[in-house]
Amino acid sequence: NQDHLEAADYFGMVTGNKVPDKFERTGLHAVRSERVDAPVVTEFPLTIECRVVDMKTTDGTMRVVGEIVNVLADETVLDERGRVDPTRLNAILFDPFQSGYYAIGEKVGQAWKSGAVISKRDANA
Repeated sequence: NQDHLEAADYFGMVTGNKVPDKFERTGLHAVRSERVDAPVVTEFPLTIECRVVDMKTTDGTMRVVGEIVNVLADETVLDERGRVDPTRLNAILFDPFQSGYYAIGEKVGQAWKSGAVISKRDANA
C-alpha cells in the first residue's frame, strides 16, 4: 500500500541472494509462509499468497500466472462483513508501461451491473 511504497519498490529492486539483510534495511519484518515458498511481510495490510502455475518471457517481459491459495488481511482493511475494502487499503498499482506506481481506491462502477446499460439497449433495439 502507499505507506510501504518505498520498501516494496526496494524489494523489487534487490535480491536477497545479493542483499541478505534487505528486510533489515527497510525496517520491515518477514515470516515464512505456511502455504507457499515466499516470505510474508508482517507490516503489509494485505498479502495474497499464490502458487506459480506458469511463467513465460515474451519480448523481455516475464509473465507469471498464479493460483491464489491464501489471503492474509489486517482487520484495518476489512469491512463489516470481513471482506477486503479497497477504500481502506490505500493500495498501489504498478504500471510497467510508465514504470510508475498509482494510488487506487475510488469505486467507479459496479461489477456485473455497469454493463447492464448495454444489455438493456440491445434488448430494446
